[in-house]
Amino acid sequence: MKNSLFFSVSGVLLLTFPLSSFAFDNGAAWFGFSHTPNISGARTIGMGGAAVASVNDATASITNPAALVRLSKTELRVDGTFRHLEAISHPGADNLGTGESISLGLHVDETNQIDPVLVALATPLGDGQTVISLFHHEFLPYDRSVTVTDPISGGIAEAHNVMFDLDEIGFSVAHSLFDGRLAIGLSASLVTPNMLITSKQDRTPQPDNFDGVEFTSYGSQTEQEPIWRIGLLYRPSDTMAFGVNYTLTQNTEYTMITANSATTINSAQQSGCTGDVNIGVLPDGTPTGNWICPSSLLLPTSLSIGFAYTPNKIWTLAIEATRINYSNTEGFYASYAYPGGDVTVIQSNTDFRARDVIEVHLGLEYNTSFKQYPLALRAGYYLDPAHDIEYYGTDSTSQLIYPAREDVQHLTVGIGIPFSETLQFDLAYDDADDDSYRVAISFAYRY
Repeated sequence: MKNSLFFSVSGVLLLTFPLSSFAFDNGAAWFGFSHTPNISGARTIGMGGAAVASVNDATASITNPAALVRLSKTELRVDGTFRHLEAISHPGADNLGTGESISLGLHVDETNQIDPVLVALATPLGDGQTVISLFHHEFLPYDRSVTVTDPISGGIAEAHNVMFDLDEIGFSVAHSLFDGRLAIGLSASLVTPNMLITSKQDRTPQPDNFDGVEFTSYGSQTEQEPIWRIGLLYRPSDTMAFGVNYTLTQNTEYTMITANSATTINSAQQSGCTGDVNIGVLPDGTPTGNWICPSSLLLPTSLSIGFAYTPNKIWTLAIEATRINYSNTEGFYASYAYPGGDVTVIQSNTDFRARDVIEVHLGLEYNTSFKQYPLALRAGYYLDPAHDIEYYGTDSTSQLIYPAREDVQHLTVGIGIPFSETLQFDLAYDDADDDSYRVAISFAYRY
């Protein structure tokens, strides 16, 4: 009866949660970002993201699929996040008369976003040694606008509206061995890029007056790429646990579309672009149609190793290290259409330097002994190292977009409130020293 209900509710959930459309850019608006596709849930965030060995709920579907064996009941959970991102500004410099190109100022607006992050449904099978889960996960959501200012007039020369996210729908399974001391898990999902980016240019920029004409747009293809997560959970005793999660990703594909012009005829073809059915030239010499240029989004693999210590039912201490492998990523390329019509691949894996980095996560949980109103209090810390992509090419705009970044430190707090044996509410706050923050909320129903 329970398994039948699980599959029925799963089908309804996955069909009624449509893919979201947030955004991100890969032209003059696409700057580096952090890859944390395995961190979700208020308990995990409240403990500083240290979850690979300590996770005990359905978020294990992506954090460490092997840890699903800790679930003794069917669990339906919904996670959401409110994020505040600070504005980013790089002032322009007038290099006229120096023989160097003009450096345009860059401004990314401050944004508040509410993101539906994870919906998961997990249930034990048979004697409980095997647990399966279905999930819908949204990561890297991005919804901002970017402007490039003219250093002479001070007006807006370019405006980019950026909406992007990656959605995945997947299945996880875990199985325990050796009387529950060891568990193995596997998660398989398909990730879909949802992208809508438009770029406009004002040829005569003036302060407080933007009359932009669209010169290019970006959009996602219908192709989906797999993500594989392989998890291990080893519990040598009732108080200690070791966890491992290896995440294998594929670069996702998307397209750039730019109008045909006399300038694009050679550069578009040289950059691997193809014309649509209307490409050509009118009798009067006016170009027609659009160029469609393939591009790819960098998704590096990662390896997380963690340790959790629970000396009693009150305290849990967790530590985790995650290595993100940027250096082994191949085939990264991104076409860009300049406002004048020229198309070039200004962003490829040969133009960037991205070293492998290690994120460190620490987490602590304290369960109060209140019988009537039990609470779980959490705190954590993690280091988000400067692993944004750095551009070393010759394009002046990309040099502004991809400057060298700094390490960002995060302090987190959280609380868990069980309303009953079946309903759990969790809340977490993640504060970064770059003035950005996020609030995570989770609801779990167990039966």
